[in-house]
Amino acid sequence: MGNHQSTVSQDAKLLYKKALISQEKNDNRQALSYYNQALNQIRSIDDNSQDIDQVRYSITLNMCNIYEGQHELSMANLLISEALEMAHKLKQQDKITRCLDTRGKIKKLQGDYDGALLDHNKSVKIKLKIHENEGLDVSNSYVDIANVYCDQGKYDDAVRMYDKSLKIQLSALGDNHPSIAQTY
Repeated sequence: MGNHQSTVSQDAKLLYKKALISQEKNDNRQALSYYNQALNQIRSIDDNSQDIDQVRYSITLNMCNIYEGQHELSMANLLISEALEMAHKLKQQDKITRCLDTRGKIKKLQGDYDGALLDHNKSVKIKLKIHENEGLDVSNSYVDIANVYCDQGKYDDAVRMYDKSLKIQLSALGDNHPSIAQTY
C-alpha cells in the first residue's frame, strides 16, 4: 500500500507541475483543471504528511491567484481561507504572511478597505518579527498598504507608505536598480 500512496503522490506532483506550466502560459482553464486533478489525487491519499500538505497549500494558493486575477472573488476568498488554514497547520510564518497579503488584495478588490489594511498590517508585523529588519518583502507589503490608501483617497497616507517602501528598496537594492523606478 505504501508504494501505491507514493505513486499517487508522484502523480499529484506531476499534475501540479503541468498546472504551473499552463499557468505560466496564461492557460488558466487548463491550469485549474490540472490543479483540481492534483487535489483529487491528494485527497485519495491516506497520508497527512507535511509533504502532501505543502503541495496542497501551493495548489490552493495558486488556484486562488488565478481566480483573483479573473475577479472571481468569492472563489478566491474561499481558496485563500483554505490556504491560510493550511499555512497555520504547517506553522510556516512566510506562508501565513503570503496568505494575509493575498487576502488583503482580495478584500481591497471587494471594497473592504479596513479588512485589507488589517490583513496587510498583520502581515507586516509577522514579517518584521521573522526577519528582524525591513526587507523587500516588507517593502512589498507597504506598497500594498499604500495602494489601499490610494483607493480610499487617503493620498498623504499612501505617499507615506510609498516612501517607507522606497527607503527599504534603496537600502536593499541601491538607487540604480530597475525596481526603484517603479516605486518612484
